[in-house]
Amino acid sequence: MKRFIMFALFGLLFIGGPSAVFAQGEDTTEVSLDAPKDTISIDKMDPVYYEEETTKESSNTLTYALIGGIVILGGAAFYFLKKKKN
Repeated sequence: MKRFIMFALFGLLFIGGPSAVFAQGEDTTEVSLDAPKDTISIDKMDPVYYEEETTKESSNTLTYALIGGIVILGGAAFYFLKKKKN
């Protein structure tokens, strides 16, 4: 059983290894002799300065005040209704 597992692993090594090497489909020994050409010239460009955009943050205090007022009024109404029943 141990030999079978060992042969299976060696088989995967010898079959899976070359297939991973040839998966890219290109010859790595081939050297390109063409020099790359520049497509963009930045020598005569003026610098562009960007300013950070500030977003106006709205204050949520009015919303929190309204929610707090509703909670307090609801709690007070619940308390008085509960007290009135007793």
